[in-house]
Amino acid sequence: MTTKSEAAKSRTLKYNDGATQFRQRLITSILSHRPLLLRNIRSDDLDAPGLREHEASFLRLLDRMTNGTKIEINATGTQLRFKPGVLLGGDIEHDCPIGGNGRSVGWFLEGIFPLAAFGKEPLQLTLTGVTDGTSDIDPSVDYLSSSFIPLLIKFGIGVDDDHPPPELKVTKRGAAPLGGGSVDFYCPIVKELNPIDFVDFGKVKRVRGTAVSCRIPPSSAARVAHS
Repeated sequence: MTTKSEAAKSRTLKYNDGATQFRQRLITSILSHRPLLLRNIRSDDLDAPGLREHEASFLRLLDRMTNGTKIEINATGTQLRFKPGVLLGGDIEHDCPIGGNGRSVGWFLEGIFPLAAFGKEPLQLTLTGVTDGTSDIDPSVDYLSSSFIPLLIKFGIGVDDDHPPPELKVTKRGAAPLGGGSVDFYCPIVKELNPIDFVDFGKVKRVRGTAVSCRIPPSSAARVAHS
């Protein structure tokens, strides 16, 4: 006869390879309602072991989006125990860390997209931080707006008359490393996702891009766009 603690341990998602697939494993934990245990988080890094600032910030964001979530981090930051709560949604504001240990707003949005439609109420999320200048490591907000948002709609999110469709817009640009940008993301809730078929990708009609400049003459961005 198994006890409740033994049953909980058997359901726990356990990984010993540190921060690999960090956001994806947290997403899986929340959607499956299974506890998560991550060990050896940069334990071989003698100068800076454990969680990075942007990873801890992402945990704080998930804590604000849910009710009943429990987060335990050991003294060195190399082990994380995560017990997921219930997704709530609602109006949330969050500051994404900037500087050497920070990541752009796009990094946080990537981790929020799979969760946004499954809360108790529609999600209205405002993120502040770096919006541009880190496309070599993080997706830009413009890329996410033109790729992920149409994909959410194809899954049937926001296609009924009860709520408007998902929307992602930049209200203020903020270049790396100082940030200062602001992004609004809205996503309605959905009870069931529609199946999609992406076997035929269709014809490529045009290729578009976005040129963003900061603290330089506007003509510089125009030359990039038209050259």
